Amino acid sequence: MATDPNTKQAPADSPGVVVMPPAVFLAALLGGGALEYLLPPEALHAPRALCVAGIAVAVAGFAFMMWGHGRFRKLGVNVVTVRPASRLVTDGAHRLSRNPMYVGLLTLLAGIGLATASVWLGGMVVPLLAYFRFYVIPREEAYLDRRFGPEYADYRRQVRRWL
Repeated sequence: MATDPNTKQAPADSPGVVVMPPAVFLAALLGGGALEYLLPPEALHAPRALCVAGIAVAVAGFAFMMWGHGRFRKLGVNVVTVRPASRLVTDGAHRLSRNPMYVGLLTLLAGIGLATASVWLGGMVVPLLAYFRFYVIPREEAYLDRRFGPEYADYRRQVRRWL
């Protein structure tokens, strides 16, 4: 069943997350950058060590996200949150976190904030985290529970939501 772009409703056999996580990440990134430009805090310049640490954090977040994403792709599992899941992925990055792609996006944004010494970009981690915690993850968990039942319940008991 296809999603109707006019109603913004998702098919019943999906988590029903119509506001896509990558779009919200991009909005947080652009919003933080815009706030940095429009309302610059006291001049902050990232020392080289902070910049290098921020880049390392951002790269680690991106790598963790792509590890989870790549496993989905390799197994042919839908990444798009308005499509049904064909199977439960419990290996790779998903052994460490039930949400490695979201952990990765949050870490990537935090790393960019550190590397640029941007209070605004770093601060955008909070609304992005709230979006994942209160909008995306409850829908996905309810869907996976309906779709995979005891298999998902066992996985939830064994693997933490974040890290």
